[in-house]
This record gives sequence, C-alpha cells and structure tokens, in this order.
Amino acid sequence: MNAQIPVSGPLSEAELDQLSDFLAGLKNPDALTLEGMDGLFSALIAGPQTVLPSEYLPVIWGGELPDENAFSSVEAANATLSLIMRHWNSIISELQADGIHVPLVLEVETGAVPGREWARGFMRGVDFARSGWNELFQSNDEGQLITIPIVAGEIDPEWPHEPVTAEKSTELIGWMAAGLARSYRHFAHQRRAHTQSAGRPSESPRRAAPKVGRNEPCPCGSGKKFKRCCGNPPPATH
Repeated sequence: MNAQIPVSGPLSEAELDQLSDFLAGLKNPDALTLEGMDGLFSALIAGPQTVLPSEYLPVIWGGELPDENAFSSVEAANATLSLIMRHWNSIISELQADGIHVPLVLEVETGAVPGREWARGFMRGVDFARSGWNELFQSNDEGQLITIPIVAGEIDPEWPHEPVTAEKSTELIGWMAAGLARSYRHFAHQRRAHTQSAGRPSESPRRAAPKVGRNEPCPCGSGKKFKRCCGNPPPATH
C-alpha cells in the first residue's frame, strides 16, 4: 500500500529535499532553487497585492519547462504542485501566528554569499509590485528591510567586500527575517483591499494546491494544454 501524502502542514525534511531535487533538475538557467523559491514566496505573501500561481510558477520554472523537464504524469505534476503550495501555506501560517518566517537559507560553498539566492528570489517577488515596495525600501523606519537588496547584490554588486563570517551570516538572516516581518505588517491593509477589490475572500489567504487535468492549461505557463506539454513526456529511448 502506498503511503498517504499529506495535504497540509509544513514540508518534512524529506519533502524539502524532494522539492529541492526537482528544482535543481530544471534546465532553465533562470529557474529558482528551493532557497530562491522561499524568498519569492516571502515577498509575494508579504507584498501589497495578490499574485496567482499562474503568474509566479513561470518565475520558479525560469520560463517554460522544456521537454526534458516534463512531468511524467498528471499525478507527478500534482504531487510537485502540492509540495510547492504546502510550502507557500506554511510561510503564511508562520507569519500569521508569530509574525516571523525565518528565511530558508542553505549552506553555501566557501566564498559564496549566504542568503543571496533567498534575497534574489525575494526581489523577484518585489518586481510584481515594485512601485508599492519602493517607498518602504526608502523608509528610515524599515532599515532592516534594505538588507535584502544589499544581500541580493542590487545596491552594490561588489558587496560583500570581505568574507562573511558565520556570525555575520546569522545576523544578516535575522535582519532579512525582520524586514520580511515588517513588510507583512506594513502591507496588511493593502493586501485586504486588493483581495476585496478582486472579489477574493480577505480572511482566507491560503490557496489549495492547484490540480491539473490533462485538458487544462499546463502549470509551466506555456499556454498549451497539459497533455500536449509537460504531460506529454518524451518517448523512452532504448
């Protein structure tokens, strides 16, 4: 008997590894890593407007999924999307319950910048509503938020000018978490107004994992039906 796949709750370590492996296997050079996706989701959840999966999934994929990345079946596509949406909902749960989501920052090789992929993913989320974020980034009261574009390398491409110590890395991640928390509080009213104007329930920000049928649009964002895109894997070679 197959083990039942959870439909809610935070991802286990094994599920995070599974999702990380899937994202690492994408061939698109702009595809996000698990860390980058966590940053993207953090910005979208905290930001001033609702962004739908059909809009942000292509950002995760780095564009359209090429043939070699095709899901093997509808079930495989839905299983992956379920993991993605459960991670989205777990970030919402943390921000709603405690006001804090600690960035999912992975270990990096010597000389790499800890948290850079998370910060760059966050800034990809900011791009969905850049005008709404600009004033907040420039506010003196939100000084910790500016840490995110600094770590992303958007303010000074040469930063850091010296190796980041383990102590400094922990400090930076804490500042990014604080900036995310302040953003979530700052945009709360605008998020409610946006969901209400769009006719969506303002008290239910969670989104169930989107299910994909063979005749429905492919989640890769290509505009094709799933059965003629990622649901049509290349024939096996012998």
